[in-house]
Amino acid sequence: MGTFTKSFGAAGGYIAGNKTLIDRLRVRGHLGPYGEAMTPPVLTQIMASMASIMGVAAPSLATPLPSLSASGTSRSLTVGHPGPASPSLLPPWLSLTPALASGQEGRERLRRLAFNSRYLHGGLIKLGFITYGHLASPVVPLLIFNPGKMNMLHRMMLDRATPIVVVVVAYPATPLVTGRVRFCVSASHTKEDVDCVLRACDEIGDVLDLKHGIGKRERWTLERIMASAVELVGTDDS
Repeated sequence: MGTFTKSFGAAGGYIAGNKTLIDRLRVRGHLGPYGEAMTPPVLTQIMASMASIMGVAAPSLATPLPSLSASGTSRSLTVGHPGPASPSLLPPWLSLTPALASGQEGRERLRRLAFNSRYLHGGLIKLGFITYGHLASPVVPLLIFNPGKMNMLHRMMLDRATPIVVVVVAYPATPLVTGRVRFCVSASHTKEDVDCVLRACDEIGDVLDLKHGIGKRERWTLERIMASAVELVGTDDS
């Protein structure tokens, strides 16, 4: 199960499974009878995003790989992942620029996104905050705990000289005492953008008393974090 919103800049999501599972979800799932099909522009966005991430192989390089049919007999199936996608998997009217079709731009964006995600996660932890989620996730939840501080943090972020928009998530979406704000980074953000967020969190965190990180981790100053970004991103001890 996955999403097409944050990950592909489109809308909706997907569930992959065997035919028995999918048929049951279509018949018994609450959204099945009332759901609408994805619109053509959304599908085009998803296909273009996936193709740009994987790259598109030249027609002569598409390699049929053995697979099994539903009956268990061997058949030939062109598999586009991992590796460049086969052109046969894309509609003929979908046109990508050379940089996208080669996968070069997709790989570069993934590298930038991974850096931004790990840098923000690691920087917040080193400052003393408690975060949830995987270090490589571009959605970074920062725990607030006290519901009364959530709107205050949101307003203080928005009122800065460089306004920062955060998503406040509270009860009933989360348990009452684990309210949080979420930062959503993208490949378009620069290190300077992440530095700006860390500086704001450092200052506001002191005012609202939000730095309650526990454990034996050493706290770093903001200046050390910004100067050691590459070191911080390259370790799993953040």
